[in-house]
Amino acid sequence: MGNDITGRDEKRRRVGSIRQLPSGRWYVQVGVGVKADGSQRRTSKTFDTRAEAESWAMAQSLQMGSRPDLGCGVTLSALWKLYETARLPQLAGKTAADYRWHMAGVTGSRERAADHKHVAWLDVLGDADVSAIDPPTVQRHLDTLTRDKAQHAKRVLSAVLTWGVSVGVLTSNPIIGHRFRYAAREEPDYDDDPFAAIEGVREVWGVEEVLECFERIRGLPLEPAWLACAGAGLRVEEALALRGMDVRRQQVGDRMVTQLAVHAARTDRDERKATKTRQSVRIVAMMEPLGERYWEIASKVARDELVCKLSASRQNKAWRSYFAEPSGSKHAPRKEGRNNVGRLHGIPYVPLSKMRNTHVTLMQVAGVPDTLNALMHGHSEQVERRHYMRPDHVAVASAAGLRLVG
Repeated sequence: MGNDITGRDEKRRRVGSIRQLPSGRWYVQVGVGVKADGSQRRTSKTFDTRAEAESWAMAQSLQMGSRPDLGCGVTLSALWKLYETARLPQLAGKTAADYRWHMAGVTGSRERAADHKHVAWLDVLGDADVSAIDPPTVQRHLDTLTRDKAQHAKRVLSAVLTWGVSVGVLTSNPIIGHRFRYAAREEPDYDDDPFAAIEGVREVWGVEEVLECFERIRGLPLEPAWLACAGAGLRVEEALALRGMDVRRQQVGDRMVTQLAVHAARTDRDERKATKTRQSVRIVAMMEPLGERYWEIASKVARDELVCKLSASRQNKAWRSYFAEPSGSKHAPRKEGRNNVGRLHGIPYVPLSKMRNTHVTLMQVAGVPDTLNALMHGHSEQVERRHYMRPDHVAVASAAGLRLVG
């Protein structure tokens, strides 16, 4: 005969009924509200452990419309199950994957799945009552993570707890307003070769690197995306979403200019969505000679055809491969673009996503006002200064010197 624990735990759980079956598994039934015919709305499921059964009972009760009394034993696992069902589908695919990774250690990314050292929030706080989660408890977990991972993990947990407030599980988010400490950033060794150390952490290219890449990237699958990022300051997902109809070349004054209509983005799951912010919808002009080359490519595709056809999920791996050491073998495989490996080898590696920074900096050095520079990239001047501008002091000093001696 099964062991019915409903009465013993009802005061703490106050939702559903749970009993252990002769097989050792746990049967849970939840009833909330009534149907049109007057009968109670019920749902049930069987689990391997009692903890899983209780977590599901609470999540199912919340999903069916019940609002439990605060402090009645809602675990973080239960809140996450409901969040995963009700809120997560509303987020962008990449954002949802990040939330699953930080909360439950589950993701569709093969690269992240290989990280066996990752410890998710449910691993450390899954059975904890959400009303008992406090800053010191959260800090202990953050102390085990790198700075970047800790900052992302904290933001994800805070979002889930804030949503818990909206459904009546919490009166307030216990970690909002608290200043958490994070691991120090790793600093390069300036004592061996300070110039190499500083140049090694640069995340932008100068004119020399841009022009060299311009010559060597011709014909590669990611050429159109790179041209749009470096030549017009687009985000990678914006560059990947451009179609033939989003590109035009027209006379402006005494010169021909390539213009891009930016109004969509393509995620790493090849989903098409709106741009990141409202101010990101814009028309931008490309710098030459990158603009002319982009028009050469775009003018050959149909109006509704993507200019850059490479899958968004493959762009990061493909971009890295361009900087790899070439094999040098005459028999290197040439299928699926593998002969493209090493085409940019020798140019300092910068992620494709940072080409936006390169464009911002080139515009700044060229004398474009900060306000206009920000509008070109679809964000505020404050954001532009804080995250994107990297002044090229050598170019500025050289230009100033030429003016003085001239």
